[in-house]
Amino acid sequence: MSRRRLTTGVTLVVLVGVLCLMAVWGLRAATAPIPSDGTGSASKSPTCAAGDQKAQKYLRRGDVTVSVYNAGDLSGRAQQTMDLLERAGFKVGQVGNAPAGVKVARAEVLSAKADDPAARLVALALGRKTPVVPSEEDLGPGVDVMVGDRFKKLDARATKRVELPRPKVTCG
Repeated sequence: MSRRRLTTGVTLVVLVGVLCLMAVWGLRAATAPIPSDGTGSASKSPTCAAGDQKAQKYLRRGDVTVSVYNAGDLSGRAQQTMDLLERAGFKVGQVGNAPAGVKVARAEVLSAKADDPAARLVALALGRKTPVVPSEEDLGPGVDVMVGDRFKKLDARATKRVELPRPKVTCG
């Protein structure tokens, strides 16, 4: 065999080996889970330049979507409550009846997390004694509210914003 053929053959084998290694590495990288900070976002910081980043320290009513469900006997209570919440500055989610068997005297806010700032803001608007109840069931978009027959009005003195535990950094 000539020296040129030997060099070509060895080069070809090395390149095929490198190609196989890169294919395995690429497949692993493509199928690896995306790292998360526990909030559902892919990373802790936005992908914009530092000068374009904006830190949000407060959660305002206009940032929160609310879904309301009637857990009482009076017809139309969920829609009436949604109208009050919308006039107070919250975003409209879904309106409907509570799941069968659920009864609430006044109002309850459902949340998957006990320390959810959005749920706390909605509960404060409904009245200081409105509890935030842990729930794994997500009935509609945003914060879920169960409203009963004894609920009449929002707390006019309730805060319109709550401080976030950690500032939320966004591009903007």
